[in-house]
Amino acid sequence: MSTEQDIIERYGSVIKALIPYQQQGKLLEGLNRFSSRLNAQARNVIKNEVIRLTSQTDAPADNSAFAQFPVKKFAHFGITMTLDRVGAEILKRETARYLDQYTVGVFESITNSDFYKNQVTRKLRQKIMQAFTVQSQSYKDIVFDDDLSITPHFSVSTTAYQNGRSLAVVALSASEITVACTRSPKFADEPVPILFPDIMGLCKAHQEIHYRFKDVEFSSRTQRHHATFTLAEEDEEWRPKIAKYLAGVSLRMPLERDLEIERTMQALDRDRIVENSPWIPVFLRNENDTFIPTMVLLTGTNAERNPGCRNTRFLPGKARFKRIMDELQRYHETFVFRATIVSGTGKPIELCATLRELEHANILGFFIKLAEESGSLAIWQYRLSEVPDTDRSNAMTIQDIKTEDSELIPQLKHILYARMMNEELGKLKAHCNIKKAKLPKQLSDSQACWPLHFVMEEGNDRRAEPRYRIEKSASVKFGLMSTYHAIVRDFSLSGMQIELLSPPQEATPEFIKVSVPDLKMKGLRYQVLNYSPQTLVMRLKLEANDANNKMASKIKGQNASMLKIRNIEQQQKVYFRYLWELASRNQPHIAIQIINGRQMHGRLKTVYMPEQSNDLYPFKQLTNEVPLHGFVADMDKSPPDSSVLRRLLQQANRYHMAIHCERKADQRLIALTAHECFASKLRKQIVQYLEENKVILCATTLECHANVRQTTPMTKQRLALLSKVDMDVYEKLLNLQHTYSHVIHLIDVSPLIQALTLAQYVPTESQETASDKPESA
Repeated sequence: MSTEQDIIERYGSVIKALIPYQQQGKLLEGLNRFSSRLNAQARNVIKNEVIRLTSQTDAPADNSAFAQFPVKKFAHFGITMTLDRVGAEILKRETARYLDQYTVGVFESITNSDFYKNQVTRKLRQKIMQAFTVQSQSYKDIVFDDDLSITPHFSVSTTAYQNGRSLAVVALSASEITVACTRSPKFADEPVPILFPDIMGLCKAHQEIHYRFKDVEFSSRTQRHHATFTLAEEDEEWRPKIAKYLAGVSLRMPLERDLEIERTMQALDRDRIVENSPWIPVFLRNENDTFIPTMVLLTGTNAERNPGCRNTRFLPGKARFKRIMDELQRYHETFVFRATIVSGTGKPIELCATLRELEHANILGFFIKLAEESGSLAIWQYRLSEVPDTDRSNAMTIQDIKTEDSELIPQLKHILYARMMNEELGKLKAHCNIKKAKLPKQLSDSQACWPLHFVMEEGNDRRAEPRYRIEKSASVKFGLMSTYHAIVRDFSLSGMQIELLSPPQEATPEFIKVSVPDLKMKGLRYQVLNYSPQTLVMRLKLEANDANNKMASKIKGQNASMLKIRNIEQQQKVYFRYLWELASRNQPHIAIQIINGRQMHGRLKTVYMPEQSNDLYPFKQLTNEVPLHGFVADMDKSPPDSSVLRRLLQQANRYHMAIHCERKADQRLIALTAHECFASKLRKQIVQYLEENKVILCATTLECHANVRQTTPMTKQRLALLSKVDMDVYEKLLNLQHTYSHVIHLIDVSPLIQALTLAQYVPTESQETASDKPESA
């Protein structure tokens, strides 16, 4: 490359800036503005280049060698050209820059293959970004504001129509009312008095409110004329009263047809996310500034996704849990490392630490090494969500729950979301020798855990039958000579939960015999499902045989009066519905609804996002549209496609990790595959740049769950109000549920992946896409 070409390439921006000066005949004046940055040789070369580019030309522009067909032939300023759509756009833009003159600069732009192909690439990227931009929705209830309108169950009348004949109210808002008329009505311009019946919370019987006639239209759905009236000026004082009434009954009554359809669809979507969510919601109460985990909502998905979630050590001990909650209150998210190692004396020691604690003590690598050697490493991601008062009151209203129904329900004001990450990370692999370090004593997790109340769907409970909360003395026989005293805490025909009064001296057998004198039950044989040495609690299942079944039925008959008032099955259903309502409005992550379809980008239906979320980083949401191209799109394919989505939806992979490296100097994004980030030579450079604080490593997990069933435990309730408004839409929405195929969860794990990379550890499960090409963002 010659010296002149070097100068032209180096000062390309200066040349572009001088073109307007040349067109105005002020090139020397423009050069003087840059004289401090240019030497004599560069000044002369730049001057000649500007003059050359602005000179007119009569050379024909034929780019058919690299144009995307079809092309068209036409004349531009008398010059014959053969261009396609992209070439025509370049021609139009470049000639505008040169004051609508066909110059050497325009000619070189059109006939420059690299410039032309960059335009094609840019157009393709815009097309892909648009294809993978999806409408977003909030987990919070839709706020209709002034549009709030209900379909009430009462009728009104007016002397202006058929001498006061009753009219069914189709819609009632704060400012308007719509009624159904059998005949086409005719009303005068003056205010029309409408008589309202006795409506609790609004007015007494025969209350007269004046409205002005607005319009009328015929509804083919109801075969009625729908007349709409607007509140008259003389009765404007009724507007706030009606608005207050609507706010109080909107959760119990169906809304106006279109609004009710919108509300129902949102509720069905949120329920689908809760049922397929990998997070386990733990509901907390606060006593004396201490967060106490109280209830756990289990679904079929989160119980299968997080093995051991019903274990007594599901959460850390009280001291460690308090430390974690202090961190969560500050950062709202943390990663928890748990392990069980064996001391020099052979005694097992449980350890628990947060990622920030291990990083601060510089022992993350050594902790992982010890845990991996013992095979007990468990990595959990925790997120904390505070439940607004409006969500709690709305949940109680929707489920018709009163405060006196339970003392615990009003105390649950926070939700701790927990999910295990071992499956998606796989076994962690070290890339260097890890130095030994001393573990602080504070990491020991030896204290007892808070007792948890597990609440689940009726079909998921081991005893899906009436259960009774009783406290009766019992004796438990382990063998021929070993008998222990116990208390029955929970009883049903097929099982029970008992608490031993003293720890047994021998190992717990598979089967035991239980006698409860107060229930006239003697020596029934039970299978031991679970025993907790810490709480001395046993969960038992009645051995299935004719004798035991007959005895159980006899026990129920003899104690029917006592057991009738102690059935806890109904209380469990109340807890389940209430906790589900709170979880559906306070999910901690981004969830994508997937529908059936041929094109991959067409299957992305709706993105549900919390109000404050980092899961979309390093991309940003624009208005109510969410860009997903950086996570799933193949950026070099036309038409738009996604191999990532295909693998997830075809269940070839359950997880995918989208990785981007952001350069801090200019915020430029570089898309990486898991193989490039964790298993290639590039890994050392990434570690070096992270240590030098030059880049940010962004990692987002995509976790896909197929909808196992078309409906959720709440589907019938969600559609109940809609069925009162329009049965046809009710049937359509019910049938529409089978078109929803999957839910993809988008969860940011950047802090963990960056910390593991710096500690010279990398996940192995995420390298399943090692053969993939890098996807540019």
